[in-house]
Amino acid sequence: MQVTVNRQIVFVSAVLLALVGLMLNAAQPQMLALGILLGVVFQFFSFGFANFWRQGLVESRTLGMRSHLLLLAFGGVLFFPALALLPAQGVEVSGAIRPLGMNVLVGAFLFGLGMALVGSCSSGTLRHMGSLNGRFYLVFLWMVVGGTFAASQADFWLDMPVWGSFSAAVDLPWYLGLALHLIVILALYKLLLYREQKRFGVVDPLFFRASPLMLAVLLLAVLNFLILLSSHSPWAVSWIFPKLGVLGIQTLSLPVEWEFWAFSAQNETALSKSLLDDGIVLTSVGMLIGVSLAFALQGGLHKDQAKDDKLLIEEVNRPFAKLGRGVKDSAMGTLMGYGAVTAYGCNVGGFFSAIVSGSLHGWLWMLAALTGMSAALFLSRLIAALRFAER
Repeated sequence: MQVTVNRQIVFVSAVLLALVGLMLNAAQPQMLALGILLGVVFQFFSFGFANFWRQGLVESRTLGMRSHLLLLAFGGVLFFPALALLPAQGVEVSGAIRPLGMNVLVGAFLFGLGMALVGSCSSGTLRHMGSLNGRFYLVFLWMVVGGTFAASQADFWLDMPVWGSFSAAVDLPWYLGLALHLIVILALYKLLLYREQKRFGVVDPLFFRASPLMLAVLLLAVLNFLILLSSHSPWAVSWIFPKLGVLGIQTLSLPVEWEFWAFSAQNETALSKSLLDDGIVLTSVGMLIGVSLAFALQGGLHKDQAKDDKLLIEEVNRPFAKLGRGVKDSAMGTLMGYGAVTAYGCNVGGFFSAIVSGSLHGWLWMLAALTGMSAALFLSRLIAALRFAER
């Protein structure tokens, strides 16, 4: 065991040494630093999205989902006044505000399906990669493929029905919007409490002294706010999928005319930036480094989280075992990448950053992703039950 831990430390030390070179050359080193802090928080506090959602949907254990609501509440308190007031003070900030549309419904639903069947989301995949879980490097590769394919079809989704955009932070007086935001969160919190209380008779407390989840959500809300101030937009992840995909097409000289995609025309300036000048890429790389550092200091994955991840994977994999894990992971990674880019983001950009920006599309994303995840879990258990009955 000691040898394994030493190898991990050597690995992380090598990455950190390379990071010094990156920081010296990065146009936005603060984004790299913020990403490192995000990774440390995710790994140290065993925070995530996919497993917390599974616990709520399958087991009626709602502690994790309630921590997400608290994250949205803390984030809203920071973001709403900032988005409404800072531009008038000459500070350029804009929230993750996108229109409601069929692309959000379909993309988030597909992302939820993939998230259930692979056992992770985008930030969770980065976390698993940082903790040296080789399986998720394959998942990430196919997320890049799926996200790039979605970018190539942007004109198709642009022609789908769109119902306009609305942000409670900027389209209402920010204090009224914030009050509405908190009321909705409180109602959902009460609903989750009722669900767990009805199932078990007791509820796992979230509010208590030195609560690790309380501290985690507070840190994540503050870090996202610092990203907003540093890059003028909230935390995002899914942009890296088409960004890396286009870079791969160029590097390998593949016969793909990506320059003529509608997506490329809309994002010409961002696509032309080098990786060291791209804030989202730097934040994502920083998260990998932060997870690796926390992982090494812990001496490996936190046992409870590793057990939870195993339960999630086992829950959804039983009926699909014959397909082969590699094939399934590749397919679901592609689905997640496609869904994230189509729906304006993953659990980070489409859910967390969107909702704390007051954007109504963030709530639509959440409902669609939860529906997709629920459908995948239901079908998985149904197929498993049918196969068991045939024995």
